[in-house]
Amino acid sequence: MKTQPFKGRVVLITGASGGIGRAAAKRYAEAGADVVLAARRLPRVEDAAREVASLGVRALPVRCDVTVGEDVERLMRETEAAFGGLDVLVNNAGQGLYGPLEAISEAQLRQVFELNVFGLWRVTRAAMPLLRRRPGAQVVNVSSVLGHRGLPLLGGYCASKAAVNAMTESLRAELAAEGIRVLLVSPGLTESEFRENRLHAEGWRQEAIPLKAMSAEDVATAMVRASLRGRRDTVLTLPGRVMVLANRLVPGLFDRIARRMAAPPKKKDA
Repeated sequence: MKTQPFKGRVVLITGASGGIGRAAAKRYAEAGADVVLAARRLPRVEDAAREVASLGVRALPVRCDVTVGEDVERLMRETEAAFGGLDVLVNNAGQGLYGPLEAISEAQLRQVFELNVFGLWRVTRAAMPLLRRRPGAQVVNVSSVLGHRGLPLLGGYCASKAAVNAMTESLRAELAAEGIRVLLVSPGLTESEFRENRLHAEGWRQEAIPLKAMSAEDVATAMVRASLRGRRDTVLTLPGRVMVLANRLVPGLFDRIARRMAAPPKKKDA
């Protein structure tokens, strides 16, 4: 970016070792922000932090599993010690889940909700004292277009992101009087490690989706733009926006379309 509108501000990003999180760390840094990068894989998050620091800002890598309360508490202590407060929290850590609802296991569904929903809640709650120290603070929750509409074979993941959407709306209302903005960014199909890292119901897999994917960098650029403008809801990719609008206006019709949109269910080879 030619200007640095986030200069002097501190941004904390979960899931920052790769994909959208790592790209967002670089975009905020290019806009002048100091960045706290949190992720479970310490070597990778340290590598990401070196990349961010090369842009002329401070970068603090922290190993953190957002499903572990002690990790989250330590993350906030290290952020406070280094920067004294927090201007923007980006809740990006998440995991996918593929397979019909009757085939996914209870353990898989709980694992996805623990990361996508409880992790977001845990980090946000712990970050509130630091956010309250900075005027104009923000919480940016990364959801998905699938949080606005359930699709076949993705019901568990869709449910977790729908919970993120509802929590975002509630938190937005709860914090409005304090001047803390709560934003929702909903990416569509994105080129990242997400598909490789998601969980699958036993015996199920998904073929490549015949849609053009956004790059993680493009998603991050849109996120920083929304953060700069305080845009409350950002739905990304044209197919994603069409899907959300069609589901809102003609839900019955989209029910029929959704059945055809789903990739044919295929089982893994034995």
